[in-house]
Amino acid sequence: MAILTESKIKRLLRTTNLKETKILALEPGTVITPSAKEYLKGITIEYMKIPEVSETKNLEATFPVTQWKSQLTYQLRIKINIAISHIVTLQKKSHDMGNTELVVALNTILMVVKTMTMETLASYRLELVQEIEKLLKDKKPYVDSIYPEESYVPTYKDEEYVIALFELHAYLQDLEHFIAKEMKEGLKYEDYIKGISMASTLKDYCWVLMVQMIESSVKQG
Repeated sequence: MAILTESKIKRLLRTTNLKETKILALEPGTVITPSAKEYLKGITIEYMKIPEVSETKNLEATFPVTQWKSQLTYQLRIKINIAISHIVTLQKKSHDMGNTELVVALNTILMVVKTMTMETLASYRLELVQEIEKLLKDKKPYVDSIYPEESYVPTYKDEEYVIALFELHAYLQDLEHFIAKEMKEGLKYEDYIKGISMASTLKDYCWVLMVQMIESSVKQG
């Protein structure tokens, strides 16, 4: 179940055109925290309509393929926009703190995420993913041995960068899961496989960046 918190709505207000459109699309069942509601005054909430499980047998007859694909594109775009807003926010913070290396790394992730729609999944950005894959081949075994994704969780004592990258990793993990689960019928098989690979690679890269920030803070401390 998705949760819309105060920090998330603030980020959306800063990094999207929500102030102008005054329409916010959310997944069904999204929980809005009391503090977040204060920032939603004058904004219309629209919940995406998703067919019930019992309706899937008659999906082709009641829900045209083009409309179904359009809905998947819409859901994917929401997840991509959330990831983009988090990346840009973290970039701004990194820039203000003079962390140029992280700004550049996040920009690589940003360029790839921006292309991850049904129309552009097999885009020229794939070469960026291949570069990241080469980097991961060297760094990921070491990172996994010390900070395994399955068990490591940062605490409030960690640096802001670390916590923010952990959060971005979760968004990218959710994006990977959505593509793997929902996009198989909406994409060409080649694009479907590439989409999962791209999201998985970005997720792993984000984890490596987080570990680098942890080790950097330890050295400085």
